[in-house]
Amino acid sequence: MHIVTTDIPATLVGEAVSKSIAEHDGDVMCLLSGGSALEVVEFIAKPTDKPECRTTFMMGDERGTGEEENNNSLQLLKRHPGHYVAKNLISTVPHEDENLELFASRISETFSTELSKLQNPKIIQVLGVGSDGHTAGIFPLPEDEFYKVYPRDLGIVPVRVEGLTIDSRASFTPDWILRNVDQVLGYAVGVSKSAILESLKNESKAINERPAEILKLHKDAVVYTDQVVE
Repeated sequence: MHIVTTDIPATLVGEAVSKSIAEHDGDVMCLLSGGSALEVVEFIAKPTDKPECRTTFMMGDERGTGEEENNNSLQLLKRHPGHYVAKNLISTVPHEDENLELFASRISETFSTELSKLQNPKIIQVLGVGSDGHTAGIFPLPEDEFYKVYPRDLGIVPVRVEGLTIDSRASFTPDWILRNVDQVLGYAVGVSKSAILESLKNESKAINERPAEILKLHKDAVVYTDQVVE
């Protein structure tokens, strides 16, 4: 894991995504993060010298709600209407009366179908980092419970965590990310992220204790932050 401290983290993440798209000999699937990490979307540029390249975007985790103010993909469309990313975004909005299990199953099937259409696909994922060490809808839990929620052999799973404002998510499992994602770009901004980044850099924990360990375990991960990490 490499940490980059900069005054313009959103710009650099967006440029890193753009560079990966432009340089890859094939199509790209880019998994995005919600919340503050939606700031990077503005800086993802459409490739101009690779018209044959197909790039598809989807949220790497989604909240189990169709409310515009809480659903990540609807927030992206609201904040960046008409953007290149918005025009190539797989919708992850629950259908009316669709329970969390059906929602997770449907978007999992949709993702697999769309990925199968791509030629020589590269998968990029933007990961936010929570101050408690969670990332991409993957939350700290006791080990036995963690692997019941996030089975090692599955991709997108339904997630329910008590105490959250929106306590239901559909998320990729950490094992799927480590096996299948080619490049991870972390985005952690604000003073509240300083302690977790320093802990990540200097201490190792089990992934169920701190899911953001994905950033250390992944073969190609760079974290962009506006905090100086000792």
